[in-house]
Amino acid sequence: MPRSNRLLRRRAPIDRDDVWTPGDVVQMDAIVAGCAMVAQADGWVTLNERTRMIDRMRNSPAIAFFGADDVLVLFEALNLRFERDLDDGEATAEVAVSRLRGQSGPSRALIETACAVAEADGGFDAEERAVILRLCTLLNVDPASFDLISGEGGQG
Repeated sequence: MPRSNRLLRRRAPIDRDDVWTPGDVVQMDAIVAGCAMVAQADGWVTLNERTRMIDRMRNSPAIAFFGADDVLVLFEALNLRFERDLDDGEATAEVAVSRLRGQSGPSRALIETACAVAEADGGFDAEERAVILRLCTLLNVDPASFDLISGEGGQG
């Protein structure tokens, strides 16, 4: 079920120029993996999710260094892994994401981008929210700073 737009509010926007290292393959792999995990949360990737991810990458000078084609090739390769073997796809993506653990700025930027991808198809559903909470756990990022947990009780 889609969540209210309350989840769209986040605290202090992240200045990607201050947190991303241009040309850092580990950071690019991690953000693409996080986006793939969120896009795959409901079992398929929409055109809107793919487009949002590419647009976010193009607008990040550090990630744009690689070019949209390289980013899209990596994204599609991860999606293929998810389609062939869900467990393998998740494990591969989680390893890439986990490499940012301990890097506060890049980790927060990854969560922000993953949230944007989740919202791209018009909703922020329970499966996408669960994946983003998993990303927060992998990266040791407080989900409350992204308004991902509320006092309403219940899940999703």
